[in-house]
Amino acid sequence: MKRVSEKPKISLQEAEKHYQSSSENYDIDSGESHFAYYRDKHPNYYRVLSQNV
Repeated sequence: MKRVSEKPKISLQEAEKHYQSSSENYDIDSGESHFAYYRDKHPNYYRVLSQNV
């Protein structure tokens, strides 16, 4: 049985692709940067990107 607390395995390439595709739906008129929005809405993908900067 799989544990719920396990972190999903996300590759850097998958995270980069996900970040790019999410920016297409992001509203630039808001005061929040896309990266801040992404950090809040997609923490697992954000973690992968931030660990590989």
